[in-house]
Amino acid sequence: MPRKSAYDNIVPIGHTGLPPHLTAPSGLSVEERNLFDELVRSCDPRHFVKSDLPLLVSYIQSTLLSRSSFAKMKKDPDMVAVWEKATRMQATLATRLRLAPQARTDPLTIARQQASYHSGPNPWSEKVEESWDFK
Repeated sequence: MPRKSAYDNIVPIGHTGLPPHLTAPSGLSVEERNLFDELVRSCDPRHFVKSDLPLLVSYIQSTLLSRSSFAKMKKDPDMVAVWEKATRMQATLATRLRLAPQARTDPLTIARQQASYHSGPNPWSEKVEESWDFK
């Protein structure tokens, strides 16, 4: 039997070196699976870990419940309470999963990330035309 090359032991992890995205659990419906894949693929592959799966599934379910109850609200006013609770749960889970903007940003550095941090031009970009002429 021929000797194995060192290259035979290499495990490919992708072209970018990032881990693969999470895959949806098998018990999800088609609609839940589609939303799960859309959400997970829209984030960095390192954003979610396997222990986030229960929260992710609950977030997906509350999002779909919020959408469906909103559509039914026009015909049945009692669906307002269902929509409100589902949307509140969706917002809570979004924060826990770091999907909400306030959960992704550090309050200490948020001012530096804003485009209009200061009101004038940058001091290093304007041409200083001072005269040092002491006449």
